[in-house]
Amino acid sequence: MTVADEGALGDLVQKVEDCVDNGEAVSIGLIQRIAGRRAAGPMLLLPALLVVSPLSIIPGLPSLVGLNSVLIAGQVALGRETVWLPKWLTKRCISAKQAQKLLKFLRPVSKVTDNMIKPRVRPLTGMAMRRAGAVVCVLVGAIMPVMELVPFTSTWAGAVIAGYGQAITARDGLLALAWAGVVVTGLMLGWMLLA
Repeated sequence: MTVADEGALGDLVQKVEDCVDNGEAVSIGLIQRIAGRRAAGPMLLLPALLVVSPLSIIPGLPSLVGLNSVLIAGQVALGRETVWLPKWLTKRCISAKQAQKLLKFLRPVSKVTDNMIKPRVRPLTGMAMRRAGAVVCVLVGAIMPVMELVPFTSTWAGAVIAGYGQAITARDGLLALAWAGVVVTGLMLGWMLLA
């Protein structure tokens, strides 16, 4: 059973931690191996959490996470069942020290998340929601390199992608609905500010 089948962030974090303890570097390729090639949710979720974590200050990280999001969410939006990523992207990794910082951040986050989020109202995480949400993630991922120039704005973008990734990973329709509400509210506020 893959992490995608289980749906819990804590399971994904624990498996990453086990790999780090065995001396493996944290990379998108590692996440893909742990989650499975059909697991777009975890492959969006964990990299997006990198940008939400204190590691977001690493130059270029938001841009890489944005590219990862565009590639993965783009494939989901097109209805692909398996996810493909270029080798050079799957081999990008963070240092052991950065991995420890990430895991220190993720352990309490995963405990809180797993207590609140569970499979429910699954029809709201069906293909229509997955594809529509994926389009939003493509757009957010595409602007992340620009957001990197303004401190902490990429954190908000990472949170949007992570929310979508968690909703489809856990098959939590209520979270998906709340995520859609936040996205629509954000778009309306942006429209009002620019109008």
